[in-house]
Amino acid sequence: MAGVPFESKFGDPRKAPRGKVPWIEDDGTIIPDSQAAIEHLKRRYGDPLDARLGKEEWARGHSLRRMLEEGTYFLAVHQRWADDRGWAAYKPYFLPLLPAFIGGPVIEMIRRAQVKALHAQGVGRYTEEQKLDMMVMDFEAVAVSLGDKDYLFGSEPTSFDATTYAFLTAQVAFPVSTKPKAFVEGNSALMAYKRRIDERYFR
Repeated sequence: MAGVPFESKFGDPRKAPRGKVPWIEDDGTIIPDSQAAIEHLKRRYGDPLDARLGKEEWARGHSLRRMLEEGTYFLAVHQRWADDRGWAAYKPYFLPLLPAFIGGPVIEMIRRAQVKALHAQGVGRYTEEQKLDMMVMDFEAVAVSLGDKDYLFGSEPTSFDATTYAFLTAQVAFPVSTKPKAFVEGNSALMAYKRRIDERYFR
Protein backbone atom coordinates (compact mmCIF):
# COMPACT_ATOMS: atom_id res chain seq x y z
CA MET A 1 0.00 0.00 0.00
CA ALA A 2 2.91 2.34 0.69
CA GLY A 3 4.76 1.41 -2.51
CA VAL A 4 7.75 -0.11 -0.69
CA PRO A 5 9.14 -3.24 -2.42
CA PHE A 6 8.98 -6.35 -0.24
CA GLU A 7 9.13 -10.12 -0.32
CA SER A 8 6.66 -12.11 1.74
CA LYS A 9 7.95 -15.28 3.43
CA PHE A 10 6.43 -17.94 5.65
CA GLY A 11 7.07 -17.16 9.32
CA ASP A 12 7.74 -19.96 11.78
CA PRO A 13 6.73 -18.76 15.29
CA ARG A 14 9.40 -21.04 16.80
CA LYS A 15 12.07 -18.90 15.11
CA ALA A 16 10.40 -15.55 15.70
CA PRO A 17 12.19 -12.88 17.78
CA ARG A 18 9.33 -12.84 20.31
CA GLY A 19 7.92 -16.27 19.60
CA LYS A 20 5.09 -15.04 17.39
CA VAL A 21 4.46 -13.70 13.91
CA PRO A 22 4.70 -11.33 12.15
CA TRP A 23 8.13 -9.74 11.96
CA ILE A 24 10.18 -8.08 9.22
CA GLU A 25 13.82 -7.97 8.25
CA ASP A 26 14.83 -4.68 6.65
CA ASP A 27 18.41 -4.48 5.44
CA GLY A 28 19.58 -6.76 8.25
CA THR A 29 17.44 -5.14 10.97
CA ILE A 30 14.87 -7.43 12.62
CA ILE A 31 11.63 -5.73 13.71
CA PRO A 32 9.08 -7.90 15.56
CA ASP A 33 5.41 -6.87 15.86
CA SER A 34 3.33 -5.43 13.04
CA GLN A 35 2.91 -1.93 14.44
CA ALA A 36 6.60 -1.58 15.31
CA ALA A 37 7.36 -2.68 11.75
CA ILE A 38 4.99 -0.06 10.35
CA GLU A 39 6.56 2.71 12.45
CA HIS A 40 10.05 1.61 11.36
CA LEU A 41 9.03 1.66 7.70
CA LYS A 42 7.48 5.11 8.08
CA ARG A 43 10.68 6.51 9.57
CA ARG A 44 12.89 4.97 6.91
CA TYR A 45 10.82 5.26 3.74
CA GLY A 46 8.35 8.04 4.45
CA ASP A 47 4.66 7.99 5.26
CA PRO A 48 2.50 8.24 2.12
CA LEU A 49 -0.52 6.71 3.85
CA ASP A 50 -0.92 8.53 7.17
CA ALA A 51 0.97 11.81 6.79
CA ARG A 52 -2.20 13.66 5.74
CA LEU A 53 -4.14 12.67 8.86
CA GLY A 54 -4.87 15.26 11.53
CA LYS A 55 -4.31 14.46 15.20
CA GLU A 56 -7.98 13.67 15.81
CA GLU A 57 -8.12 11.30 12.83
CA TRP A 58 -4.89 9.64 13.93
CA ALA A 59 -6.31 9.20 17.45
CA ARG A 60 -9.47 7.56 16.09
CA GLY A 61 -7.42 5.28 13.86
CA HIS A 62 -5.08 4.38 16.71
CA SER A 63 -8.03 3.50 18.95
CA LEU A 64 -9.63 1.35 16.25
CA ARG A 65 -6.37 -0.46 15.56
CA ARG A 66 -5.79 -1.14 19.26
CA MET A 67 -9.32 -2.52 19.57
CA LEU A 68 -8.68 -4.93 16.71
CA GLU A 69 -5.14 -5.95 17.67
CA GLU A 70 -5.64 -6.17 21.44
CA GLY A 71 -9.27 -7.30 21.57
CA THR A 72 -10.62 -8.81 18.36
CA TYR A 73 -7.30 -10.58 17.81
CA PHE A 74 -7.65 -12.77 20.91
CA LEU A 75 -11.24 -13.59 19.99
CA ALA A 76 -9.97 -14.71 16.57
CA VAL A 77 -7.25 -16.82 18.21
CA HIS A 78 -9.99 -18.45 20.28
CA GLN A 79 -11.93 -19.24 17.10
CA ARG A 80 -8.96 -21.15 15.68
CA TRP A 81 -7.42 -22.84 18.70
CA ALA A 82 -10.04 -23.22 21.43
CA ASP A 83 -13.35 -23.59 19.61
CA ASP A 84 -13.76 -27.26 18.64
CA ARG A 85 -15.24 -26.52 15.21
CA GLY A 86 -12.56 -23.98 14.41
CA TRP A 87 -9.83 -26.31 15.63
CA ALA A 88 -11.12 -29.15 13.47
CA ALA A 89 -10.88 -26.84 10.44
CA TYR A 90 -7.44 -25.40 11.22
CA LYS A 91 -5.60 -28.37 12.69
CA PRO A 92 -4.82 -29.78 9.20
CA TYR A 93 -3.05 -26.50 8.37
CA PHE A 94 -0.97 -26.46 11.55
CA LEU A 95 0.13 -30.11 11.47
CA PRO A 96 2.47 -29.79 8.45
CA LEU A 97 4.50 -27.21 10.37
CA LEU A 98 5.76 -29.96 12.69
CA PRO A 99 7.75 -33.16 12.07
CA ALA A 100 5.36 -35.95 11.09
CA PHE A 101 6.44 -38.40 13.80
CA ILE A 102 5.69 -35.98 16.66
CA GLY A 103 3.17 -33.64 15.04
CA GLY A 104 -0.02 -35.02 16.59
CA PRO A 105 0.97 -34.95 20.28
CA VAL A 106 2.91 -31.69 19.96
CA ILE A 107 0.12 -29.82 18.21
CA GLU A 108 -2.28 -30.81 21.00
CA MET A 109 0.24 -29.54 23.57
CA ILE A 110 0.44 -26.25 21.70
CA ARG A 111 -3.35 -26.07 21.61
CA ARG A 112 -3.57 -26.57 25.38
CA ALA A 113 -0.96 -23.82 25.87
CA GLN A 114 -2.97 -21.48 23.64
CA VAL A 115 -6.18 -22.19 25.56
CA LYS A 116 -4.34 -21.56 28.84
CA ALA A 117 -2.94 -18.29 27.50
CA LEU A 118 -6.41 -17.17 26.39
CA HIS A 119 -7.71 -17.83 29.90
CA ALA A 120 -4.84 -15.80 31.40
CA GLN A 121 -5.46 -12.98 28.92
CA GLY A 122 -9.14 -12.93 29.83
CA VAL A 123 -10.99 -13.94 26.66
CA GLY A 124 -11.11 -17.56 27.78
CA ARG A 125 -13.13 -16.60 30.87
CA TYR A 126 -16.23 -15.56 28.88
CA THR A 127 -19.01 -17.82 27.66
CA GLU A 128 -19.05 -18.79 23.99
CA GLU A 129 -22.02 -16.52 23.35
CA GLN A 130 -20.30 -13.57 25.04
CA LYS A 131 -17.18 -14.05 22.91
CA LEU A 132 -19.24 -14.06 19.73
CA ASP A 133 -21.18 -10.98 20.79
CA MET A 134 -17.97 -9.08 21.63
CA MET A 135 -16.60 -9.86 18.19
CA VAL A 136 -19.79 -8.70 16.51
CA MET A 137 -19.63 -5.42 18.45
CA ASP A 138 -16.03 -4.90 17.34
CA PHE A 139 -16.98 -5.31 13.69
CA GLU A 140 -20.03 -3.12 14.20
CA ALA A 141 -17.69 -0.42 15.55
CA VAL A 142 -15.64 -0.76 12.36
CA ALA A 143 -18.80 -0.42 10.24
CA VAL A 144 -19.90 2.70 12.12
CA SER A 145 -16.42 4.22 11.78
CA LEU A 146 -16.43 3.53 8.05
CA GLY A 147 -19.93 4.90 7.45
CA ASP A 148 -20.49 5.65 3.76
CA LYS A 149 -16.85 6.54 3.04
CA ASP A 150 -14.63 4.62 0.64
CA TYR A 151 -12.00 4.22 3.37
CA LEU A 152 -11.89 4.96 7.08
CA PHE A 153 -10.68 8.52 6.57
CA GLY A 154 -12.05 9.48 3.20
CA SER A 155 -11.25 8.69 -0.41
CA GLU A 156 -7.73 7.31 0.13
CA PRO A 157 -6.56 4.42 2.36
CA THR A 158 -4.33 4.66 5.42
CA SER A 159 -2.36 2.14 7.47
CA PHE A 160 -5.46 1.81 9.65
CA ASP A 161 -7.33 0.48 6.63
CA ALA A 162 -4.60 -2.14 6.22
CA THR A 163 -5.20 -3.38 9.76
CA THR A 164 -8.98 -3.33 9.37
CA TYR A 165 -8.83 -5.12 6.02
CA ALA A 166 -6.72 -7.91 7.53
CA PHE A 167 -9.27 -8.61 10.26
CA LEU A 168 -12.24 -8.49 7.89
CA THR A 169 -10.50 -10.82 5.44
CA ALA A 170 -9.59 -13.28 8.19
CA GLN A 171 -13.20 -13.38 9.35
CA VAL A 172 -14.66 -13.87 5.87
CA ALA A 173 -12.12 -16.64 5.22
CA PHE A 174 -12.91 -18.41 8.50
CA PRO A 175 -14.22 -21.83 7.39
CA VAL A 176 -16.90 -22.14 10.08
CA SER A 177 -20.26 -20.36 10.16
CA THR A 178 -20.39 -18.01 13.16
CA LYS A 179 -22.29 -14.94 14.27
CA PRO A 180 -19.35 -12.55 13.64
CA LYS A 181 -18.74 -13.98 10.17
CA ALA A 182 -22.45 -13.67 9.35
CA PHE A 183 -22.40 -10.05 10.55
CA VAL A 184 -19.44 -9.12 8.34
CA GLU A 185 -20.80 -10.93 5.29
CA GLY A 186 -24.22 -9.41 5.83
CA ASN A 187 -22.92 -5.83 6.08
CA SER A 188 -22.90 -4.41 2.56
CA ALA A 189 -20.65 -1.46 3.46
CA LEU A 190 -17.98 -3.69 5.03
CA MET A 191 -18.03 -6.13 2.12
CA ALA A 192 -17.83 -3.32 -0.44
CA TYR A 193 -14.91 -1.86 1.53
CA LYS A 194 -13.13 -5.22 1.53
CA ARG A 195 -13.70 -5.66 -2.22
CA ARG A 196 -12.41 -2.13 -2.84
CA ILE A 197 -9.08 -2.97 -1.18
CA ASP A 198 -8.99 -6.41 -2.84
CA GLU A 199 -9.31 -4.86 -6.26
CA ARG A 200 -6.91 -2.00 -5.62
CA TYR A 201 -4.02 -4.01 -4.18
CA PHE A 202 -4.48 -7.73 -4.71
CA ARG A 203 -5.81 -8.21 -8.26
